[in-house]
Amino acid sequence: MKFRKMLLISFISIFIFGNLGLHSVIVHAADSLEFREHDDLINILKDGDGENRVFGFTTKNKLTASNTTLRLYVNAIEVDSKDYVVDYANYSITFNKAPDRGAEIHIKYGIIPGFEWEEGANMGFALPEGDGSTRNFPVSLNYTLNSTKQISLSIDLTKVATSRFTFNATTNTVTLSEKQQVPHSGAKVYFYIPKASISSKPSPSEEVIESPSPTPNKPSEPLVQIPTGERYPGSITIRSGNTITIKLSESASVSGYTSYLMVKNASGQVVRQIKIEPGKTFSFSLRKMGLPTGGYYFYLKSANQSGELSASIPQFVIINHEPTNIQVFIEGEKQVYKQPPTNFKGSVLVPLRGIFESLGADVKWNSSTQTVTAIREGRTIVLTIGSKIAYINGVAVTLSAKPQIINGVTMVPLRFVSEAFGGEVEWHGEAGSVTIFLNKPSIPTSAESEEPASGATKTTESGSSSTSPILNNISKGINTPSDIIFVIDVTASMGEVIDYIKETVKSFVDSVPAGSNFAVITYRDVNIYRNGDYNLKFFDFTQDKDKLKGDLNTLVASGGGDIRESGLEAINLATNKLSEFSSDNAKRIIFITDAPVHESLPLSSFSIKEIADKLKADEIVFDAIAPSDGDAYRQIIQLVKSTPDGVLYDIKDASVLSLNK
Repeated sequence: MKFRKMLLISFISIFIFGNLGLHSVIVHAADSLEFREHDDLINILKDGDGENRVFGFTTKNKLTASNTTLRLYVNAIEVDSKDYVVDYANYSITFNKAPDRGAEIHIKYGIIPGFEWEEGANMGFALPEGDGSTRNFPVSLNYTLNSTKQISLSIDLTKVATSRFTFNATTNTVTLSEKQQVPHSGAKVYFYIPKASISSKPSPSEEVIESPSPTPNKPSEPLVQIPTGERYPGSITIRSGNTITIKLSESASVSGYTSYLMVKNASGQVVRQIKIEPGKTFSFSLRKMGLPTGGYYFYLKSANQSGELSASIPQFVIINHEPTNIQVFIEGEKQVYKQPPTNFKGSVLVPLRGIFESLGADVKWNSSTQTVTAIREGRTIVLTIGSKIAYINGVAVTLSAKPQIINGVTMVPLRFVSEAFGGEVEWHGEAGSVTIFLNKPSIPTSAESEEPASGATKTTESGSSSTSPILNNISKGINTPSDIIFVIDVTASMGEVIDYIKETVKSFVDSVPAGSNFAVITYRDVNIYRNGDYNLKFFDFTQDKDKLKGDLNTLVASGGGDIRESGLEAINLATNKLSEFSSDNAKRIIFITDAPVHESLPLSSFSIKEIADKLKADEIVFDAIAPSDGDAYRQIIQLVKSTPDGVLYDIKDASVLSLNK
């Protein structure tokens, strides 16, 4: 589909100005179309006609050779800079060779401070980049405003809560509050004003309307509408049988907010994100989380797309799939010892050297006296094998059991560890585990803290593969070797669904006919560009289920500035990849999303009908894991029905808690 329908240049005008020569006429698009893509502006030019070489463009921004590098594209392919000349003075581009008739032509240039653009119902303005310390940003505003309502701000394409910045319309300055993190050096800062708030360009005598101040009888909206910390309206309880119970009050049901159970591992990386419905209580076995033995931090969180959130206080939870094997956790980290802890006549004995050294103590053994001495931060511990009497800084204490040597390792009663160094030691009978905290860590719950570390996977490997009822049903309809592409929405709300696919994809691969190939395409919103991840990312075909699982494990759910996403672009890419892949296999797309798709310019180059027709023409079976009602269903069911064998499965059933372990 073309970016923009253009009007043809009249042949009569060409004859009138014939002395200029056909190839030197500067042609312009019938009306200017310029929009933002990530941190670039895209300007659509008139389509090629096979003869014209000179194309003009219109923009609100002052472009020069020194402040801008224009990049030229024909049919979405970048043109070598040697094949055209840019005339910055006349805002035109001259090709060495005229583009073909019907060729789609556009230019792209980077956004710099001072540039502006139209974006939907708003005008966007690029402010000075962050420097790691500045909170005040001047706005190059050449308009008179009649209102400052509905203004907005983004930093690195992430929307800033309106309660975290102010705009002074007299000085045209945006100021960040202390609650907002200062933009790092080089951060892109964009400010938006509704077009309806712009009355005209100002004259020197005009005054700019000052931003209204809150009145006492109309207080400003609070940063978080749901109480946070100890007052958060939800609770997590671990009961006998390793059953977790989640309670979330109806008061957490605030418009625009979504609530989750968040699970982080001991390294602080998010490994599970499960949607929770306010006003309900539900319980499930920790085993259903699909996580390996280890220590985790559980908390409840409610957040909206503006970045405002509230959360409960994280609590440490142990998952031990073999409780008969006693585990030790120090400061949340699982320990591994040559001689594991053991239960001796009702007393839990733990390896003294291993634990004390993990706590930073210096441990010495005197074989002649069978005495162990441990020193840490001014405390000296002395105990003797076979004696219940130990000494802490010379003061005798009585142990619940005698220290003994097992397999060459000195073992002491668990409670003695607490008495020795004053730490918080607890025995968890149901989980068969010991926790030791000298200083309980503060676990952050901010959105920034929920991004996995560089190179880390979001889901910790469990070593097992679960069976998905949805993928199992899809596999039943695959009777011959097939080339299959998973097209996955990886915006922030998709965390749990992505975990579901990660946990079950190996079983799916095993269940389809041998000779099948698998690939992955991920997408977000055309307006989102975070942490170096472009909207569309392709993971090449493979028959190796471990390689496929590894590709999926790199996926991170983040971003998503509005409801609709760039799904059609991703599906189009998938159809192209399937056509290019040299194989006689049947072809199938498994589309996974919880949101509608953009289906019109300037946010999408495709329509639902175009993609449906392409699926039908290429004989690609289209399955979807998507909403079963609403706008998303209305759109996606048309794609599913484009070929006879496609099926839409309700995304509500794609929960890690529904898996068979």
